[in-house]
Amino acid sequence: MGGADGRQRLPLATGRGIVTVLAVLPLVLAGFVVGYGVGMEGGRFGDAVREAWEGGEGTVDHRPLAASFTATSVEGRAPDAPTVLPVGYSDDLGIAVAHLQFAVDETTVRPAHTAELRLPVAVPPDSEGMTVEVASVHPVSCLCSLTAATAPPYGRVWDAVEVNAATTEIVFDVTGAINAPGRYGFAVTSPDRKAYLELEGAEYNTGPALRTVSEPDAPASPPTPTTPPTDPWLPPTLPPAPTDAPTDAPSGTPSETPSDTPSGTPTDPPSGLPAPTDTPVPSTTLPSPSTSPTGPPSGPPVLPVDPAGSPVPSAIPGLPASEPTEPLPESGQSEDELSVCSTGDKLIPTCGALVGVAPAAHTSRVKEDELLTFEERVQHTQQIYHAYERGDARLFPTDAQIALTEDPERPRTLFINWKPRMASWAEIAAGDPEVDDYLDRLAAHISANFDKPFFFTVHHEPENDVIQRDGSGMEAGDYATMFRYVVERLRSHGVDNLVSVMNYMGYLKWVEKPWHDQLYPGDDVVDWIGLSGYGQSLHDDGRSDFGEIVDQTKGDTAWPGFYHWIAKEHPDKPMMLAEWGVFHQAEYPDHQTAVFEAARYQMAHYPRLKAIVYFETPSDSNGGRNSEIHLDEGALEAFRELMRSPFFDVRLE
Repeated sequence: MGGADGRQRLPLATGRGIVTVLAVLPLVLAGFVVGYGVGMEGGRFGDAVREAWEGGEGTVDHRPLAASFTATSVEGRAPDAPTVLPVGYSDDLGIAVAHLQFAVDETTVRPAHTAELRLPVAVPPDSEGMTVEVASVHPVSCLCSLTAATAPPYGRVWDAVEVNAATTEIVFDVTGAINAPGRYGFAVTSPDRKAYLELEGAEYNTGPALRTVSEPDAPASPPTPTTPPTDPWLPPTLPPAPTDAPTDAPSGTPSETPSDTPSGTPTDPPSGLPAPTDTPVPSTTLPSPSTSPTGPPSGPPVLPVDPAGSPVPSAIPGLPASEPTEPLPESGQSEDELSVCSTGDKLIPTCGALVGVAPAAHTSRVKEDELLTFEERVQHTQQIYHAYERGDARLFPTDAQIALTEDPERPRTLFINWKPRMASWAEIAAGDPEVDDYLDRLAAHISANFDKPFFFTVHHEPENDVIQRDGSGMEAGDYATMFRYVVERLRSHGVDNLVSVMNYMGYLKWVEKPWHDQLYPGDDVVDWIGLSGYGQSLHDDGRSDFGEIVDQTKGDTAWPGFYHWIAKEHPDKPMMLAEWGVFHQAEYPDHQTAVFEAARYQMAHYPRLKAIVYFETPSDSNGGRNSEIHLDEGALEAFRELMRSPFFDVRLE
């Protein structure tokens, strides 16, 4: 990675635009004065189209409070006002992430609104296509605290676009991110490990903008004496965006929408995530639905204040205050929900990622004891205990498994991996009596003994067991139907704390199978998408990287990598490394250390990755390979450093 610790950077392709960024590097290394650095004067709260409020919509281009970047190969804090904002990977910067902060208040944004993050491109990528994503992050109080090592963990990914050499502006739909007055932070990232671009900085009140288009407030009816007033920032649903809301990218931006993804077509989000709206989506946007506000702000909106600290009197309802003024610290989503990362509905972290382990796999050791040993060894609680159950040997969770979830000092949840062996997939889906009886007893057991949310998958890594022959009962479509049947039967019998995971096998020979897409059971019965992936690249000892596990591609095939595939095909599903591991090899003694070190900063590439679960075994089922992390002191310390990353500072609730 470079820097004082002498770690070796990954051998990835050099990015473009290095000359421009090199002009910024001396400023990064030298540091800047404390403060936001951009947008501090009259344009801080945006340029409002005042007359629009009187006759219809209100459009505001909010300029950033802060616009900067972090880079994994650059020491020191983020610069205050760089001329460009790099995104992606380059040899000079390592992994660069652009960070932006904005303020909105009642004078510039109405509850019924759409929002776009508009980012002019200074230097486009030189690759054929580069994926760029935007995620919410907690806004930092001062850029002096923002470094690659201390950057706030990623929250929800709101949108993803694909850009190329002809792109002049990136437009993200971030409507769902703005749910109350306050400050909002965004991180602009790329999962591409060999691509790089530069966005325009925020000099001279130009460059990035958060464009909001609001509808005027509807005339309020006098409330009845028994009806409490409602908070105008908490509508039940948002109305459709105005049909003439500006969403098109400027001339020169590709305008063709992929034929298989009609622009603006929403997809159903998982339970607990914001519902989609009919907001227009920029033509370069990958399939990712617009979303509405996710929940209530903390407390009522706070009136703006004048420089002396006195409240500004309310104006006529539906019209803005006479002048935009600096608000008190208010209750914006990115401040309230992202200040402390915690799990919400379906165990999805509001920011950051969960960690877990399948301890002592393929051994007869007591797994619950081995979990505690692993935690002591890595000096970090493993919030997910991955357990494997087979057939109808016993009901789960067991007493020992439940006990692990009841430690108030070390909060944990379970990931139960059940592999039915009593019938074929097709027979289970058709209602096999033996399986039905077991599922009904299992549902009764869970309902009576365990009420906490837990992860659950059925017959993980099904690719290896597919028999794609008519009548086999084990075709890919049979698996999808079986998965649905099991999940729906358990839920219909009261197991409403089950969080389902579709767990794919990461070996890329399977993605080329014509039946691969038939395995997916459906969005309504899949809450998370999981992947089993292992560090296999031993040909470049000491240079292997975490990205090969998360997003590996294969030669010249069309497979984009699992991370890219999820971003495009299932943008509302959180991603989990349901199993991951790195094998110790005597002839490559630094291999584990290299991957664990890479993971610590390559998490910056992957805002959708919300859980990683290590698979530790002294002898795997494929050649007896050892993935234990303590065989080498360097590897163990690198794993401990990984566990100390801010990405994994999540409170399990």
